[in-house]
Formats: sequence, C-alpha cells, structure tokens
Amino acid sequence: MELLNVGFAILLIKIVICVMPGVLGIFFIASSEETKRHMRSTLCNQLFGVSNAIPYPKFARFLYISGTILLFISIGLTWFLLFREMFETTPVA
Repeated sequence: MELLNVGFAILLIKIVICVMPGVLGIFFIASSEETKRHMRSTLCNQLFGVSNAIPYPKFARFLYISGTILLFISIGLTWFLLFREMFETTPVA
C-alpha cells in the first residue's frame, strides 16, 4: 500500500489552491494598523524609494477591497474545484 497516492496528492494541491487566497484575504482584512503601516512602508520603499508615497487611508482601503476579492476568489475556487462534483446530479433515464 502506497503512503501517498496520486489522487490524494491532487486533492491536497486543490485544497491549497482553494485555501491560500482566503488566508491572504483574511490577513489583509484582520491585520492591525501597525502591520498595515509596515506593509505600506515596505511596499513604498521597494517601489518608489520613499516610505510614505501612498497615503495610509488609501492603502488600507486597497487592503480591505483586495482582501474581500481574495475571499470571494477562494469561495469560487472551492466551489468549482472541490464541491461542484458533490452537487451534480445525473439525469435519470
């Protein structure tokens, strides 16, 4: 008996693909103001060379919007990759 067969490995990959956008979205929404300010300064330093090129309220709004979009993507991927097969009905002849 194999310890890890191909079907189980594919299921694990599907679960990771479905869960990771949701985890990132929850992180964007639920992170503290200090963490968001640190992310903003790091991003601005990497892109523009200045730590405050993007105003914080606009950056925080961007994180809320992108977090919500990532949650919806995660829900959609979960439906299409994992749950759709459970709810499909076969026509009775």
